[in-house]
Amino acid sequence: MLAAACKPEAAGEGAGAVFYAVIEESRESKVYMDAERRVFWNAGDKVSIFNGTTENQEYNFMGQTGDKSGRLEKAGSGSSGAGSPADGVWAVYPYSEQTSLNGSTVTLELPATQDYTAGSFAAGVNAMVAHSTDNNLSFKNLCGILTLRLYGSSSISSISLKGRNGELLAGTAQVSFKDGDPVCSMVSGNSGKEVTLVCDAPVQTGAGAGEATEFIFVLPPVTFSKGISILATDKEGRSYEAATESAIEIKRSGIVKMAPLMAELSKPTQAILGSPLPAWKQGYLDIHSINGGRGEAFYYIFPDGTTMLVDAAGAPPNEYGYDSGIPSKPSASVSCGQVIVNYIRHFAPVISSGWIDYFMASHYHGDHIGAWRDNYSKFYWQPVDKDGNSMSYVNLATGGFLLNGLPDVGMSIPIRIVIDRGDWANRPSVDYNDDGGKRRYANYINFLDWSARNYGTERKALAIGHTDQIVPLHDAAAYSNFSVRGIAAGGDIWTGSGTSVNTSYVPSAAECLANLEEWSINENIFSCVFHMSYGKFDWFAGGDIQFTGKSTYSWKDIELPISKVMKKVEAMKASHHSTKNTNSTELLGVLKPDVYIAAVWQDVQPNPATIKRVLTASPSVKIFTTNLADSNVQTLTGEGVDMSKFVSTSGHVVIRVLPGGNSYYVYVLDDSDLEYKVKAIFGPYACK
Repeated sequence: MLAAACKPEAAGEGAGAVFYAVIEESRESKVYMDAERRVFWNAGDKVSIFNGTTENQEYNFMGQTGDKSGRLEKAGSGSSGAGSPADGVWAVYPYSEQTSLNGSTVTLELPATQDYTAGSFAAGVNAMVAHSTDNNLSFKNLCGILTLRLYGSSSISSISLKGRNGELLAGTAQVSFKDGDPVCSMVSGNSGKEVTLVCDAPVQTGAGAGEATEFIFVLPPVTFSKGISILATDKEGRSYEAATESAIEIKRSGIVKMAPLMAELSKPTQAILGSPLPAWKQGYLDIHSINGGRGEAFYYIFPDGTTMLVDAAGAPPNEYGYDSGIPSKPSASVSCGQVIVNYIRHFAPVISSGWIDYFMASHYHGDHIGAWRDNYSKFYWQPVDKDGNSMSYVNLATGGFLLNGLPDVGMSIPIRIVIDRGDWANRPSVDYNDDGGKRRYANYINFLDWSARNYGTERKALAIGHTDQIVPLHDAAAYSNFSVRGIAAGGDIWTGSGTSVNTSYVPSAAECLANLEEWSINENIFSCVFHMSYGKFDWFAGGDIQFTGKSTYSWKDIELPISKVMKKVEAMKASHHSTKNTNSTELLGVLKPDVYIAAVWQDVQPNPATIKRVLTASPSVKIFTTNLADSNVQTLTGEGVDMSKFVSTSGHVVIRVLPGGNSYYVYVLDDSDLEYKVKAIFGPYACK
């Protein structure tokens, strides 16, 4: 309800017109601060008034701070406007030369930056509009209020807030009246998606939830359909990030009060030896090589919080008879799939909402998607039916599958998009006709069917040459200097020009199928290959590409054409675990990595000749392996490899690229438990 301010008077005319102003009471929302929250005038407040014209005239509030009503007197000569006015008097708080009236539509600017004010909001932030046929102006709020409450031991310098579905919050707004109330619409293309609350002096958060400090945002009416995310920072560059998943509705003149949050600020680069690695923060790029000892799994967190898992290791552990020479980590009692699940749950950003945005299967081998063994019970791989119900045996023909590798991960963490090299028949490899190979691929396909039915997971082939397939999903506009380009997949290779693809380097699918046994085509050469770039930082990931057999069939050297479209990178994932006949002289001569990470799971990895090629291409390279068998140390040393280039030979390996992509750190984490304590710190390294 509106409170009467003064008795009605006829609308004034000319320079001496005086207006009387009153503010409506804030409505109660479903969640609100308290029953006493009110909006008052401040002494010296300025208002734009359109008195029967489009001329924007400046008026001063003549009352005192804390008044609910008072006189408005003209202050300046005003500024001319365009368009045509509707009947009556229009008024807009706060005054701005940019505010305009055209017909019955008011156009004004809502600020993207607001100043922190203890227990309230800053003067000039809460926009109001009035329309009257006389001098009595009943101002109505355009916006609503969202109150964050933080506690802990932090001193906050700023808090940025945005919706998780790209809602418009600041910039140009247009206002019209409907049934006596103003209706505010943000103008697409001239509006921002983020509002920042700035604290002139650091604001200490309350010690506990009951004393949480309130940070009040004035926002246009909006429904955050997927919740909000916030980023709090301090003067030292430390930050705290949080997000909600449920929808939040901000009503005009309404108040939403959030539950208290404990906010402890930290820097992602403030790693301490013997302590867990600090969490990822907005603007950083994380690349995690997860070590379960059973193959390969790389987890990526993009600068905006989008996540991608490339491969989900699931080769049989040597503890049960498969002699790889490398033990399972942290122990044989934890499946490799659950190692990956535990790791992702620990490091996943809040904004991911418990999902993996992209999963990429580099190719269809068991140490990348999950192996098949007919005696699966020996390895404790749980069979399920097509609906995911536990069974005593697996029936692939009716859609059942084993929980090993990707299925083990995907039944615990839902996946939005799966990217691979396409249907196996498009370019079959030698194990396409092998019974075990057929079962492994069927297991993969059956799981994807279950995931599609339960989570809406989409399967797509890697778009070679494209940078518009794997993209930041939360805030792509803020990170235009980040990209992921598909380089090769299924034997097709990017030409280096636009999105053009060379589809004839490897023989056709029909030729491959007709000559599978004679040609003995290895699945590895069909791996998905991509290049990731963030500012000056470049990363190369080539799956298991290799050149075995190139002397007989030149097209088996899949690395050669890839080398022609690549450039120097800061870091790379060792192709094919750095075993023999991979990471060719031609490819390494172009990539020249400064950091080389090998996901080792067999005692023959890395191969001495391969490491020598790496050292020749990059003499100052720093080599990281997730594991290294003692027997292979003897082999490498005996072959004359400089072991001082191996800066770490056990543990999870993490590359953390700093915001902007100009420098990065490398961390090695303890893989013997689930605490992820930092064993070693390297960097910062400058990107070139």
